Amino acid sequence: MKIALISYYDSRRFDEYPITHSLGSMRLAAYLRERHPRWTVRLRAFDERDWSPARAGEALLAEGFDVVGVPAYIWTLERSRELTSFLAAAAKAPLVACGGPETRAMDCSDWPAQTVFVMGQGEEPLTWLCEQRHDDGAFTGLSLAPDLAQPLYSSVRDRKGAYRFAVPDRGDRRLPHGIPLFGPEFDELTQGDPVETDFAWYETARGCIYDCSFCGHNTLPFFATFDLDFVQAEIGHMRDRGIRRLFLIDPILGGKQARGKEILRMFRDLAPDIALSAYMRPEFLDEEFVEVLVESNIHELLMGLQTTNPNVPKHVRGNHFEKIMKFVPHLAERGVPWRAELIVGLPGDTMTGLKESLRFTVEELRPWSVHAYHLTAIPETKLFELLDRTDEDIWIKADNRLRVVSASSYDEHELRDMLIYAGAVTSLHSHLRESGTGRPSYGLLDREVERILSDPVVHRSARAAFIRMSQDLGRDVWQSYLRWGTAPVMASAG
Repeated sequence: MKIALISYYDSRRFDEYPITHSLGSMRLAAYLRERHPRWTVRLRAFDERDWSPARAGEALLAEGFDVVGVPAYIWTLERSRELTSFLAAAAKAPLVACGGPETRAMDCSDWPAQTVFVMGQGEEPLTWLCEQRHDDGAFTGLSLAPDLAQPLYSSVRDRKGAYRFAVPDRGDRRLPHGIPLFGPEFDELTQGDPVETDFAWYETARGCIYDCSFCGHNTLPFFATFDLDFVQAEIGHMRDRGIRRLFLIDPILGGKQARGKEILRMFRDLAPDIALSAYMRPEFLDEEFVEVLVESNIHELLMGLQTTNPNVPKHVRGNHFEKIMKFVPHLAERGVPWRAELIVGLPGDTMTGLKESLRFTVEELRPWSVHAYHLTAIPETKLFELLDRTDEDIWIKADNRLRVVSASSYDEHELRDMLIYAGAVTSLHSHLRESGTGRPSYGLLDREVERILSDPVVHRSARAAFIRMSQDLGRDVWQSYLRWGTAPVMASAG
């Protein structure tokens, strides 16, 4: 029995994320290896930069895989569909299982009829599918029974009937454990496509104890974890393998306050050379947590503020500003580099509200960097339920990629200006910090942004870069613009 778990990567982003295999694929492969050690389970990754479904499909067919698992995220769906279509047309087609968050709501009409779609956490249903294929070499999505007690659907098995099996038992908060990542057994999974990097994605928990209505982490309706001794073993394996940069994708570091501190202490004591990037809810901080952060090797702590606008509904994001102001403004001064994150396009927000959110973030919270993101309406979130409900007080509209284009508080032109402004302010803030200017004031940022956006020489190209919300593109614009001397940078604050 041969199984391949597929990942896609962008080699153009190797400076930032130099790894080919996704964490999801690694976890699934590790689980299959634990349950069926005699099976051949392999990780296979393909570069988006020169993507060819035919080349990828031919390579997989040449290895004779019986089952191929492909990812279903917004940014991978088209490649996965193309690859599945190529494989399905082969004389000895493998069973293709498509899993990921998009399977709960995606359009499957143009996928091959024999494809199986997996909802929810994939470890156990994927194992069941592989067992069926092992016992019956002709098993495909066309073999699914209507009353199957699995979160699986296909062209012959309705998604609605499968949906109720996609929600895990709330009484079981222990995540499915496979073999430890990056240990000796893990090398078998990467034969033919090895992991050669000092960077890795990592997780210790899934789900979140908060219920922000825009957030996709809430599709797992509770908080679940890996055992701490299991996490400890994986940290040791990563240290021994030479991993030196880690992005911890827990929705909040450790999931809960006490557990977050424990995870940090493990890294501090077992692998102090591994630099951590991690998400943090600012309300989690207390004096003890701050001290542990100061003692840890933090590359960047990412904290989402999203907005300060009181007109944005509380279910979108409720911030406890008293707790935030007690510890957050002092983090950078204590040597903890942290990033503030805002969302552009929340219903109820306006340009005035966005500017105040940026001012508060820069002046009051004093982060090392500020990033802003274009709001996406993620299926099965509360925010998604506002889509196209224009007869109500609060609503949103989105494009075919589910990026919000207008809302009850702004139209498409106003959103465009908000995106451009946020992209300009955040990239200028980053450019000035990295060039040693110190902590720029919001007044300086606002003034220089208005200057560049009114400059007829760079007006169009600058706006085109800023609206993409890319820090790299924005910094390139500012570096060139300020070098010309057309917008002299004035004294910064702090």
